[in-house]
Amino acid sequence: MSILHTIVVANADELAAAKHTVPANELLREIAELPPAPGFTETLRAKRPAVIAELKSASPSKGVIREPLDCATLARELESAGAAALSVLTEPHYFHGSLENLRVVRANCSLPLLRKEFIVDEYQILQARAAGASAVLLIAALLDDALLNDLTEVAHAIGLEVLLEAHTEEELDRALATQADAIGVNARDLHTFQTSLEVVKSLIRRIPQNRTPVAESALHTREDLLALQDAGAVGFLMGEVLMRAAHPSEKLRELLIK
Repeated sequence: MSILHTIVVANADELAAAKHTVPANELLREIAELPPAPGFTETLRAKRPAVIAELKSASPSKGVIREPLDCATLARELESAGAAALSVLTEPHYFHGSLENLRVVRANCSLPLLRKEFIVDEYQILQARAAGASAVLLIAALLDDALLNDLTEVAHAIGLEVLLEAHTEEELDRALATQADAIGVNARDLHTFQTSLEVVKSLIRRIPQNRTPVAESALHTREDLLALQDAGAVGFLMGEVLMRAAHPSEKLRELLIK
């Protein structure tokens, strides 16, 4: 079983319990009262370079990265430092995240927020919107074409955008065939955990600019960022390099300085 499916199985009980505790109809009532979410892709296209700063405590490949994770302070400081958007890990077992982290971030900044989660069910999309997200991550390696399209439709129906992640040419072709708003290329192979920015460069070049190409993972320096911008990336999802820094906002300013 791949790590993707291991994570989904590990969270199955929590997902079932959440559906019982807060039914989908209740989430939909909450969503109906919310103002429009800040535009995710619109903001990325308006800011160059557009860094999506990721708040995460841990990962399966790297272990603990930053604990405790002061989401309120990080949200305020990263917004002030020039982040275009924030990505919030909500998976609890392998990334030590939570939906509460997303709510806290929403309460402390005005940026568009991406719910970074292993989404397999439309209920998770409703949760994201209710907790303050502007966009959700869908992973091509985890979902078949029918589910990719269905979940994208659900997201759009409640005012969310979709960042659809690919890692191979085949996954990219599938992503481009959907109505996803942004197309991400993950440098990390989620089966082997090996990373390659050359893979990202190659695939990013195939994504039309109106689909908002996003480079994900293994970005550590301003040179990495600029090289991928030259290849056509509009957004840059950066997590570990920021979360390992003593002062993430200062590190972000270093990466953005012209």
